[in-house]
Amino acid sequence: MLPAPIPDNEPERIASLRRMLLLSSPDEEAFDRVTRAAKRMFSVPIALVSLIDSHRQWFKSCIGLPVRETPREASFCGHAIVFGKMFVVEDATSDPRFSDNPLVTGAPRVIFYAGRPLYNSEGYAVGTLCIIDHHARKFTLDDHRSLDDLGYWVESIFASRELSGTQKALLEELDDVRRSSMLDPMLNIWSRAGIMTMLEHESHRALRNSTSLSVMMIDVDCFKQINDEFGHPVGDAVLIEIAKRMLEATRTYDSLGRYGGDEFIVVLPGASAEKASEVAKRLLRSVEYPFLLDENSMEFSISIGISTVDFKTETPDSSEHLVRADQALLAAKRLGKNRFEVFEA
Repeated sequence: MLPAPIPDNEPERIASLRRMLLLSSPDEEAFDRVTRAAKRMFSVPIALVSLIDSHRQWFKSCIGLPVRETPREASFCGHAIVFGKMFVVEDATSDPRFSDNPLVTGAPRVIFYAGRPLYNSEGYAVGTLCIIDHHARKFTLDDHRSLDDLGYWVESIFASRELSGTQKALLEELDDVRRSSMLDPMLNIWSRAGIMTMLEHESHRALRNSTSLSVMMIDVDCFKQINDEFGHPVGDAVLIEIAKRMLEATRTYDSLGRYGGDEFIVVLPGASAEKASEVAKRLLRSVEYPFLLDENSMEFSISIGISTVDFKTETPDSSEHLVRADQALLAAKRLGKNRFEVFEA
């Protein structure tokens, strides 16, 4: 195996990548939209936005792989960022650089690879948009142009990415290990500890600025029945799908976390009850269409409780805020599920 080479500007490149606050961060719909499009466009099982860290490649968007990172030395993307332009391996089994690579001989069986280096606003190649197949295939000039266009799309997301002040501050405060510990390993959204930290920070910020803050408690309706009837692997697949759909429906500066089991929390900075209700309607619509799993169609719904606090007039702590959202969620469940309710004192 030919290990991935190290760029000449590696210290500066890594420092620039870390300033982007992308590594070990929650999934973001903007990036997932590109990888979903790439997967459909090229009819491949795997599409990734891969970031090349000092010792690993970490996937900011990951479609078709059960892991979020692999060793850098074995990465194809590590070669791509040094190559500096479209890097294509049509058949890794016959390429002496990769034929004995563990990513080729074992899972995930990278036989075909095409990676378009991604550059940030400071001009550094920080990773790739790549597509992978388990079979050898040709990569045409039209394919090259299409993947290049999608790469420009990812770079535009780099340039326009918007985080709330609290999200940015928390990501700057935590190193990669602590960030990873605050992410749900299956869903790659904030874990319970992560979302509670985010709620506490957003509460303090809303208090300082005398603004509104809304919190949602979300529960998957009849989830126990799904687990009992289809088994826990199917239940896990449903949770993954629901999390992705909820990311599509929320704002970039909202924070989504898994509170536990099939319960989720969304923290909405600056959102009035009316604005939070608009987001809740989008969330309900996002799960309306069926979920296809192994060619079987499944339907599910969610219930939502909303609590909004205007910190100009009251200052409850984050736990009280969450209790109110939970009470509203219970009301939504009592009133028939598949709906949202707003807490009223």
